[in-house]
Amino acid sequence: MTGPPPHRPALATATAPGINSPAMADDKPLRPLPERPLPERPLPVADAITAGFWDGAREGELRIQRCRRCERWQHPPAIACRSCGGGDLGFAAIPGELTLYSWAVLQDAPAPGFRDRLPLILGVVEARAQQGILIAANLVGVKEADLRLGLRLAPSFEPVDDDTVLVQFTPVEDQ
Repeated sequence: MTGPPPHRPALATATAPGINSPAMADDKPLRPLPERPLPERPLPVADAITAGFWDGAREGELRIQRCRRCERWQHPPAIACRSCGGGDLGFAAIPGELTLYSWAVLQDAPAPGFRDRLPLILGVVEARAQQGILIAANLVGVKEADLRLGLRLAPSFEPVDDDTVLVQFTPVEDQ
């Protein structure tokens, strides 16, 4: 018997249309990537859904998406309210305390631009304004030995270029 048993589909082979297959021989070659330097660190790209968050960061304010119908906060931003399904959403500065919910410490750089920032502490921060609002970001200005659940945090903002400001968190001094 040749080929796969009748009850199993055949696996794709090199002759199927795809990269380096004979079917591509007559197609135009792939266009090369533009010649520009790659960023040392991956940068976020704002879109219509997340623009309010990034606009707030550029203005030095932590803005979280909020439904105008049921007044529930949600993060990450979405096209509709996860609570009531409404589409009338906006962004506002989230009130109240921010605390450390969880963290991980990276000893190896995830990209070249992080090598001088090791160890890199990635935090999950809880906004006490509403249960379940969790924000992931770098923690700066804190040593690993000082991390603890419930550590009070404040947003800090790192300008990366003219269009991009990163939201990070740092400990509140008066603890």
